[in-house]
Amino acid sequence: MTAVNNPRGVIAWFAGNSVAANLLMLSIIFLGIMSFNQLRKEAFPPWPTDSITISMTYDSGDAKLSEEGIAIKIEEALATVQGIKRISSTSNATGSRITVEALSDYDLDILLRDVKAKVDAIYNFPAEAEKPVIDKLTNLQHAYSVKIFGESDRSALQAIAERLKVDLLAQPAISNVEIKGKAEPMMSIELDEQKLQAYQLSFTDIANVVNNESSSAISTSLRNENKVVRLKVSEQAYRQKEFANIPLVTLADGSLIKLGDVAKINDDFADDVFVVGRYNGQPGIGVEIKVDEHGDVLKIVEQADKVVAKWQESALLPQNMTMETWNDGGTLIRDRLALLIKNALSGIALVFLVLALFLNLRVAFWVTAGLPFIFCGTLFFMTGSFTGMTINEMTTFGFILALGIVVDDAVVVGESIYATRKSQGDTLNSTIAGTQKVAVPTIFGVLTTVATFIALANVEGGMGHVYSQFAVIVTICLLLSVVESKLILPSHLAHLDTHRQVKSGLTNLWPRIQAKADQSLQWFNDRVYKPAIEKAISYRYAVMFAFIAVFILVIGMPQNGGVRVAFFPEIPGSVIQASITMQNDASFGQTDKNLRLLEQAAKSADEQLADKYNWQGSAIDTIEVIGESDLSGAIIIELTDSAPYGLSEFARVWKAIAKKPEGVRKLDIRSGFGGQDNFKVELKAWNTDTIRAAGQEIKSAISQIGGVSGIDDNFDSGQAQLRFTLTEQGLSLGLTTQGLSRQVLQAFGGEIVQRYQRGKDEVKVRIRYPESERQTVNDVMKANIRLDNGQVVPLSVVAKVTSEYQQNDMTRISGLPAVYVSARVDKDIISSNELVGELQKSLVPELENRYPDLAIHFAGEAEEQQETASSMTRLFIMAMAAIYILLAIPLRSYVQPLIIMTAIPFGLVGAILGHWLNDMVLSILSFNGIVALSGVVVNDSLLLVSRFNALKEKTNNLHDAIVQACTGRLRAVLLTSITTYAGLMPLLGETSAQAQFIIPAAASLGYGILFATVITLILVPSLLMMHQDAINLMRKLTAHITGKPAQGEVHEPQHITG
Repeated sequence: MTAVNNPRGVIAWFAGNSVAANLLMLSIIFLGIMSFNQLRKEAFPPWPTDSITISMTYDSGDAKLSEEGIAIKIEEALATVQGIKRISSTSNATGSRITVEALSDYDLDILLRDVKAKVDAIYNFPAEAEKPVIDKLTNLQHAYSVKIFGESDRSALQAIAERLKVDLLAQPAISNVEIKGKAEPMMSIELDEQKLQAYQLSFTDIANVVNNESSSAISTSLRNENKVVRLKVSEQAYRQKEFANIPLVTLADGSLIKLGDVAKINDDFADDVFVVGRYNGQPGIGVEIKVDEHGDVLKIVEQADKVVAKWQESALLPQNMTMETWNDGGTLIRDRLALLIKNALSGIALVFLVLALFLNLRVAFWVTAGLPFIFCGTLFFMTGSFTGMTINEMTTFGFILALGIVVDDAVVVGESIYATRKSQGDTLNSTIAGTQKVAVPTIFGVLTTVATFIALANVEGGMGHVYSQFAVIVTICLLLSVVESKLILPSHLAHLDTHRQVKSGLTNLWPRIQAKADQSLQWFNDRVYKPAIEKAISYRYAVMFAFIAVFILVIGMPQNGGVRVAFFPEIPGSVIQASITMQNDASFGQTDKNLRLLEQAAKSADEQLADKYNWQGSAIDTIEVIGESDLSGAIIIELTDSAPYGLSEFARVWKAIAKKPEGVRKLDIRSGFGGQDNFKVELKAWNTDTIRAAGQEIKSAISQIGGVSGIDDNFDSGQAQLRFTLTEQGLSLGLTTQGLSRQVLQAFGGEIVQRYQRGKDEVKVRIRYPESERQTVNDVMKANIRLDNGQVVPLSVVAKVTSEYQQNDMTRISGLPAVYVSARVDKDIISSNELVGELQKSLVPELENRYPDLAIHFAGEAEEQQETASSMTRLFIMAMAAIYILLAIPLRSYVQPLIIMTAIPFGLVGAILGHWLNDMVLSILSFNGIVALSGVVVNDSLLLVSRFNALKEKTNNLHDAIVQACTGRLRAVLLTSITTYAGLMPLLGETSAQAQFIIPAAASLGYGILFATVITLILVPSLLMMHQDAINLMRKLTAHITGKPAQGEVHEPQHITG
C-alpha cells in the first residue's frame, strides 16, 4: 500500500479527526475572547523610557552659579559611566536639571544604579543645594478631562476640583489626576510702611511675631490616677481674621496694636505666578486624568464617567457651577477598533466573494472562517503571559494589515485540496494529498514573510520601537495561519463535493455563476495568459530589460520629487491645541491679552468655516484656556461630533487668523497627536558667542521656508534685572549685602515667613509692601532700608542700583555650552528630513567653514530617522539573507531563490506607484509596508518555481514545463494576490481621519502585491529560461575548453508560425 493510500503524520491525523480540529479551533477562539478584556487599551503605544533625570534645587539667584556648582560636577562624575549616549543639562537661578540618555540597547535599571552611585559620591555640592532627585523619565499620556466652570470665585472652583480629584483617585483604574489652572493659596500680609515707622517695627519684627504667635500646637498632658488632662499653649492661625488678631506691641497707654492695625491681610491665592482658567468664556478649572504604561484608557473613562454622573445627579455641585467631561482619550481607541471591525468585515466579505466565485462556496466559507481562529489566537498571545502588548493605534493596524496576508496560506491549501479532489476523487486521501502537495512551499513561504516581520519587530530607536509593534501582531497571525491551514482546514474540506453537477433553476443560480467564472478563468488561462507566457519566454531578454527600465524610472520618483517622503507621519489627534511662549521681557498682562486674542481668533475661524460649509451655529464644543506661568499659556479646542470641518482644516484657518501676536516668542497650533517639535538642531562650541551667532543664522534661514512655524530657541538675552551694590556709606552704617538682600526680598518679592497645612492645601504666609507700592522701578528707588539701630534711610543712599540682563537658562550638551533652534514643520508642505537636507546642502557647510569649533547636530525627528533607518537597513539585509536560506532549502538550489527574490525590488515599484497614484507621502509606515511586502511577494513565485521543479523531473521539454507550471498555478497565484488586495481594499478607500495615518502602509502592501503578481506571472518564467540559457552556455564553454561534447543541454523547442 502506498503512502497516499495509508497517509500518516499530523496533517493526516487532524484531517481524519474533525472533532480534534474543531476543539482546537473553538478552544483558541474562546481563549481569545476571554483575553480581550484583560488587554489594556491605550490611544498610542507609550514612548520607551530611555532617559534618567537628575534634579537639584539651588536658589543661587544666578544660572551660571547653578551650572558651575551642580551641572558641571555631575557631568564630570558621569564621564566614566558605561551605557550613556548623551548628557544634557539646563541650569537656571533656582537649580539644575540633568538628563542622561541611555544607548538604545542598554539596560536602564543598570544605568540608574550606576548614575546614583556616582552622584551620591559627589561631596562638594554647594551647601545651600538640596539633595539630588534621581529617577527614570516618566511619560504620562492624556486619558480624560473634566471641566468645572461657572460664575463662581476661584476658591469655590478649586474646592470642588479637589473633592472631585479625591473621588477619582478612589477608582481602581485611576492613579494620575492633575488640576489645571490651580493657584496656590496664600495669606498675604501687606505692611504699611508709615505705620511700621510709627510703632518702630520692621519686617523682621513682624516675621518673628507671626512665627511666635501662630504656630503648630505643642501639647503635653497632666496625668494622675483619676484622669488625664491635655495641656495646649499655642495655636496656629488659619484664617484672615485670626492673623489680623495677632498681637504685635502694647503701647505706653496700655492699648494693644494687632497685626491688622499695621497691615492689610488677604486670604487669597499666590500672585507670583500668573494663573488663569476659562471654559467657553466662563471662569473654570480643569481636572485632567492621565495614564501611565500600566493604565487602561477605556476603563479610566468608564469609571470617571460614573464619578462625574454621581456629582451631576447629586446636590454636591453648587447651582452656579457646571461639571462636564470632554477630550475623551478613549475616542481614538474606539474609532480604531470600529475601523478594524468595519474593515475586517468588509475584507472578509470580499475575500469570501472572490473564493466563492473562483473556487467553491464551502472552500470560501472555511477559509474565511479561519480568520476568527487566527485573530482570537493572536489576542490570547498578546496577554501579559506572552508578549504583554496592548490594544492601541499600531496593534489594531497590525490586525488590519494581517487580514489580507493570513488567508494566502489557506487559499493555496484550499485550492490544492479542491483541485486534487476534482482530479483524483472526493476521498480523504485526496484531501491529505492536496494538503501535503503544497505543505512545504506554503510553510516556507510563511516563514519568509515571518522573517521580514520579525526584522521589523526589532527596529531600534524610540520611534522605530513604537511603529514596529504592528509587526509582532502580524508575525503571530502568520504563525497561527500555518496551524489553521494545515491542521484545521483539511478536516473541514475532507467532505467537499467537487463533482456536483450544475443544474438549472433558481436554487442553483450560484453554482451556475461559479461555473461561468471558472470557465472565464480557464479561457483567460488558455487564450490570454498561455500565449503571453510563450511570448515572454521567446523574448525573455527584452522582457527583462523592459522591467528594469520601469524599475529605474519609478525608483527615482522619491529623489526627483515625484513622490514626497516624510519619515514620520502626522498622527491624528482628537483636539486642536494652541501653545504660546512669550518673550522673556513680556508681562503676564501681555500673556493674558494674547490668550484672549487667540480665543477670539478661534471663534472667528469657526465662523469663517461655518460660512464656507453653510453650517448653522458653532462647531466648537469646548474652548479651554489655561495659563499657569507668566510667560506661557495654552488653548485647547474640541469640536462637536457633527462638525462639518476637520481638525487640520480648523488649525490652518486658526493659524492664519491669529498670525503672531505682540510679544510672542513662539506660537504653535497643532491638531496631531504628541506635543514635541519635529525639527530641532543643536549647536555646541566652547565659545558661546559662536553658537549664538550660528543659531541666529539658522533661525533666520528656516523662518524664510514655507511650512515652518513655531520657531523657538534658547539663546535670548535673558531678563531685565536691577543689581544692588552697597555704597561706602551703606557699609559705614553697618549694612551687609545679606541684610540688604533680605530687606529688598521682604519688601518687593515678599518673604515667606510661615507655611501651614489647611485641609489638603499648604498655605504660605508672605509679608511685603502693598501691591500699589511695588509696581515700578521708581517704587524700588523710593524704598527705605532699616539699620540695626532702627534708623530708616532711603535705599538710594546705601546702595547703587544698575540695570542689566541675566541669562535665564544655560544649556550644556555632552560637556559643551549649547543652544538649540526648534520648530514645527507642516508635513503637507515640507517634511522635517527635507528641511534638514536643504540646510545641510546650503547653510551648514558655510557655518562650519566660518566657525571651525562649531558642532551642529540635527536632533528631533532627523536623529530618530537616522537611527531607525540605519536599524531598518541592517535588519532588511538580515531578512533578505533569511529569505534566501528559507527559499534555498526547499528548492535545493542556489540560483532559483535569486530568481524568486527578483519580485522584491519590483514589489517596491508597485508600492511607489501606489503612493504616486493616490498622492500619498512615503512614511515609516510605508517603508514598514515595503519591508513586509518583501516576505509576501516571494510566496507566489515559490509556488510557481516549486511546481516547475516537479514538472521538470517528468519531462525534458523545459519550455513546456515552464508553461505548464505557470498555467497550473495561475488560479492559486491570482487568488492569493486578489484576496490580499481585497482584504486591504476597504482600508484603501477609507475616508476617516483615523484611517489616513495607516493607509500608506496598506497602499505599499496592496499595490506592491498587484505589481509583484505581474512579475511572478511574466518575469519569473522568463528568468527561469534565462537560467537555463546560462547553464547551457556554461556547458558549451566547458565542452569547448575540455574538447568533450556538452552533456545534458536542454534546448528550447522551435515554434513555427504562419
